[in-house]
Amino acid sequence: MGDHPMDKQHAIYIDNNIRRQKCMCKIMDHLGLELHIVPHISEAKNTLESYHPSFIIIHMDIISTDTFTLCSFIRSHFAYVILIVLMKRARASIEERLFDCGVNDVVAGDQTVPRVFIKRLRAHIQRNKPHCPVSQVALDNIVIDFNRREVHRDGILYRLPGILNDLLKYFVENNDHIITREELMKSNIWSDSICTPPDEGGKTFDVHIGKLRKIIESDPHEPKIITSVRGIGWKLSVEVVKELVSNTSRPLVLPN
Repeated sequence: MGDHPMDKQHAIYIDNNIRRQKCMCKIMDHLGLELHIVPHISEAKNTLESYHPSFIIIHMDIISTDTFTLCSFIRSHFAYVILIVLMKRARASIEERLFDCGVNDVVAGDQTVPRVFIKRLRAHIQRNKPHCPVSQVALDNIVIDFNRREVHRDGILYRLPGILNDLLKYFVENNDHIITREELMKSNIWSDSICTPPDEGGKTFDVHIGKLRKIIESDPHEPKIITSVRGIGWKLSVEVVKELVSNTSRPLVLPN
């Protein structure tokens, strides 16, 4: 079982509610995706071994430890899959843990209405279409693989869970200028998520950049890669070394 680009139009839906299963079948049929229904988490791994899905969608009435374990397993084995968890109502603490497990999106309440959810899935499909041949970059003493959501630093492999991968990629792609809070607020990093909007959350940017620094910086308290510009925002303060990579599992080698 390995990573696979999003070129096979399969979706796996994990849910034991028959009414919701039928509804999801209609949604996937509308999008032209072949749906495979798994009623229980315990059966999920066997189904995953048979397909390389574009989407894995989990609907849980009660989020349990098994949910977090499965999400972490999926993300570690399927770098390209879009992993979405559906919930009846939003719960910030649960959402944060799910994003840390590598979930792409958490959808709750009215956002699960079919006509809204279809648009959301289309946005994910469009967003994940390959548009840039650069999948790996080197920054200072680290190597980043955006497709696999991984960072190699000091001989250790770190995961880039959830939104952190998109945030770091945004800094790399916009490394020619200082990035302000206003620019981040207008970016599409948070557009597909129902986590606290940055204009309402106050310290949302600071919290996520703090988490990112713990992964990419040798000393998060004295950052050298993503530095703060007092009163303005942040800047990528090291040179970006890019290499064109296509369908390879070999990490980029740092230049001498």
